[in-house]
Amino acid sequence: MKSKQQLLEFIAGTEHDRREYFEGLFAFVPDAVVAELTYAEVERGQYILCAGEPSDTVYIILSGQIAGVDYQKMGRAYYFMDFTKMYIVGDFEAFGDFPEYCVSICAAKKCGLLKVSAKSYMRWVQHDENALFLRMKNMMSMLISERISDREYIFMNCKERLVHYLAKAYENGNKDSRGKCKIPKTQAELADRIGFNVRSVQRSIAALEKENLISNENGKVTLSKEQYLRLKQEE
Repeated sequence: MKSKQQLLEFIAGTEHDRREYFEGLFAFVPDAVVAELTYAEVERGQYILCAGEPSDTVYIILSGQIAGVDYQKMGRAYYFMDFTKMYIVGDFEAFGDFPEYCVSICAAKKCGLLKVSAKSYMRWVQHDENALFLRMKNMMSMLISERISDREYIFMNCKERLVHYLAKAYENGNKDSRGKCKIPKTQAELADRIGFNVRSVQRSIAALEKENLISNENGKVTLSKEQYLRLKQEE
């Protein structure tokens, strides 16, 4: 990054919540850290960081969406969390002195991001009370929300998890002029996302379709705005 002005221009192009957060976070960032920041784009489905690799880089997510990925038996990928409010990844390990990344993070949608070495990042936040406070506040918010969500999620059946996932997918998805959203996931991918087998997901989809809570177009789940609002009531 050539200058702090260029960094602010990158930040100005982000969505409102991220822009507000990053403007505060980078308010007093040293020029040496700015000079080390590099911009990169990661296509949907590609990994940003992988569990087991050296945790030497911190990633600041300017745009797009990311998801946590775990590999179960038989090499099957399980998406355990959508990090919609996690704007920085790779620093949990730095704060915890873990030499390797603990989880794998991939781009759920194409991401634009900034990279900086973990060492430079930690030197910066150790001497910038404002940045450290904002980062700790964000981390605590994420961890508390995750714990609450985990307790609720673990007792959900397949249909309940699917309703929860589809409502979130609608909120984050692309909609047409009538508010209609197609969920671009196969039944197998939906099964991986919610942690149930494909047959259970198929039965849940059929039940939701029978109740007119979702529609099916060419094998893909679609939601109108009215259906989304009814799903939210089901949650």
